This record gives sequence, structure tokens and C-alpha cells, in this order.
Amino acid sequence: MRRLQLLALAGTLATFGSCLFAPPLEMPTLANARVSSDFDSYEIRRVGLMPFLGKDLLPSQARALQLGLYAELGQATPYEVVLLEHDDLEEVEISEPFRRGWYRPRTIIDLSKRYSLDAVLFGKVTQQRFYPPQVLSLNVEMVSAETGLVVWSSAVHLDATDQRVLDGLQVFFGSGGTDRKGGRKEDDWRLALLSPERFARFAAYQIASML
Repeated sequence: MRRLQLLALAGTLATFGSCLFAPPLEMPTLANARVSSDFDSYEIRRVGLMPFLGKDLLPSQARALQLGLYAELGQATPYEVVLLEHDDLEEVEISEPFRRGWYRPRTIIDLSKRYSLDAVLFGKVTQQRFYPPQVLSLNVEMVSAETGLVVWSSAVHLDATDQRVLDGLQVFFGSGGTDRKGGRKEDDWRLALLSPERFARFAAYQIASML
């Protein structure tokens, strides 16, 4: 009997040890990006960020996505990012860039002159499910104010049933303890599975990390 007890104790300690020394989760790269060959030749300092477009996308949802990307770009890039408003979308929607594959030069020129921009970021939601299990797909393009051409683009697809997405959420939001900057975390990462705003913020982080 004592031998069985010792074996059971040894098994418990082995399991505890494997959990204790398990390697920490690493942030997965879930977004991809395409960069023009002459990207480095552009002098980009001030960038306008348009509200997101998307079928059945509510203004509040578009605003949350825009603000999330704005915050993440501020941490990941040296650019001065300017939030543009829905009124600025009218001309862009007429040009239908995501369907046509190009932007009307006049649209870019007007926006860049109005706000002294070197480039403009356009984002679109291509797939969404704002209830568990959440799904969110984003496309973001940077258009040069100088040429009107797309010089950078990125896309991300998040599915809350994907283990890599769950791992990334846990790294990004944490599970208590400290956050990425060493501050105390008040919320568990699992809240992002219920909150469209948090899920969108993680998507914005993935996009911004590509720029």
C-alpha cells in the first residue's frame, strides 16, 4: 500500500513539475502583409486613418475598430496618426476601392491636402460574427498621398475556435498578473471571447504589428 502511495505521489509531482516548467506561450503571427518594392522611398510621417467599411457594419462597430487600430498604430509605428470621420467616407465609398482594386486620385489628393497627410489607411471588414464563437476578418491598405498607389496592405482572419487565436488572446490580454507593459491586469483574457471590442483590438494589434 505504501508503495502505491509513493508512486501516486511521484506521479502528482511529475505532473506538477511539467506544468511548472511548461514553456510560456508566444504571440502567434496571425496577420500577413504585402509591401511595395519602393516602400522605403516614401517619406511617411503623418497618416490618416479612415473609419472601417463593411457590409452590415454598424457605425459604433466601425468606430471601435478605428479606435483600436489607432491605439495600436500609436504603439507599433512612428507615424502621427490622424483619425478621419465618417463625413470623409462619402467620396471614398463612391470610388469603391475594395471592389475596383484602385483609388480615385482625386479622393486621395483631397484628403491629403485637407489634413496634410503623407498617406491614408483604409480598412474593411470582410467577415464578422460578433457573438461567440467570434469571427473577424480585416483588410487594411495604405495609400500614398504622393502617387495614389497602395504601398502596403495587411489582412488578418481571427476565429475564436482556432487554438492559435486563443493563445494570442491569452498573451495579449493576460490571465491576471501583469500586462505587456508590466502593469497589473484586471481582466482575464477570456473576456475577449465575449467582447467584440476586445476581439477587434486584438485584430488591430495583429495588423499594426505588420507595419
